[in-house]
Amino acid sequence: MSSILIQAWTVHKSGGEYYLTYTHWIYLKEIVKYYDNICLLSPIKIHKSLIKEEMVPINFFTNVTVKELPYSNSYISAVKYFFKYLSAYKNLNKFDVSYARYPIPFGWLQKIYMKKSKRIIHFVGDPIDTIKKNPNLSSLKKIFLIFLFIPEFLMYMWACKKALVYTNGFPLAKKLKKYGVEATPIISSTLKAEDFHFDKFKKIDIERPKIVYVGYLRKAKGVDTVINSFCYLQKNYPNAELTIVGSGESEQELKEIIRANPIKNVQFLGHIDSREKLNTILRTHDIFCFASLSEGSPRVILEAMANGINVVSTPVGSLPTIFKHNENILFADFNNATVFSDQMINLISNENNAFLLRKNAFEKVKNYKIENFLKEIFYEK
Repeated sequence: MSSILIQAWTVHKSGGEYYLTYTHWIYLKEIVKYYDNICLLSPIKIHKSLIKEEMVPINFFTNVTVKELPYSNSYISAVKYFFKYLSAYKNLNKFDVSYARYPIPFGWLQKIYMKKSKRIIHFVGDPIDTIKKNPNLSSLKKIFLIFLFIPEFLMYMWACKKALVYTNGFPLAKKLKKYGVEATPIISSTLKAEDFHFDKFKKIDIERPKIVYVGYLRKAKGVDTVINSFCYLQKNYPNAELTIVGSGESEQELKEIIRANPIKNVQFLGHIDSREKLNTILRTHDIFCFASLSEGSPRVILEAMANGINVVSTPVGSLPTIFKHNENILFADFNNATVFSDQMINLISNENNAFLLRKNAFEKVKNYKIENFLKEIFYEK
């Protein structure tokens, strides 16, 4: 029997049952096809009550078990639980495969305790790059945070030796090569056949263009740039609308930006995990605006394109190696709300170009489906 230990995601627990967000659940649904026994080594977030339509239960996967770890929402807050992670790995060392998803804390322990396993390390982000590009941090605080994280990063570099290493996108693979780590770049995706939709008759409503952002509300996601660019946009299109989907620690700060500026028609929908609802939101908007400072391979860009809407984004992570500016996407500079606004105006005022961009993008992302993405990592070659 083939078995795998996966240290990757937070598991949610309510009423004695385990749940995953839809994105992680759909990953698991594919992975169970490849293994007889799967153990999730995961922090557990306890809920007294759970909005079950936003989470998907995993109990019906008969070949999946969960090894509980204490919940923490950051690397720093996880440090105090280090010995819990250590103990877990000591007792879970008899799996054929061990998978760790960087930057989850202490995934490098697989190097010590999973010596007889095939080891996989999957880099999905770059915390150091995120810190460096965060305009809201002082130089001193950046140095301090990087100093705190460097030991964890170096332990992962050590763990990569004799492991199979994958990265979300090409920039991360290039960076790891400087540390002597040979990694295979891949494009992260959760797209299934039912997620693709292209309305060839769709046009941007120049009277009421609808802008949307989907993702975490964190400093590194650049949502403040999205909001500020929308403020500029409304000077030309006063009835424009902005929908923000997601949750995070920056939510109140972002709402404060809106209150402090002449901005109207902005709605925060909170976290939405239902793929059907997200697809509906994307299909009823005109432009997806994404100003993130650091990414590996941002799935949400593929999701927007698969739903047939135009995308304006920072040239972050793997995007410049996959998509071409003014062919299937429009790129805008980091932390530059004016350029973001100009690019959105470009789309709104140029109907033919907007159509060609979204059509080209839709055709491009047809190649990026979840089956291909996960098979590359988990299929026993």
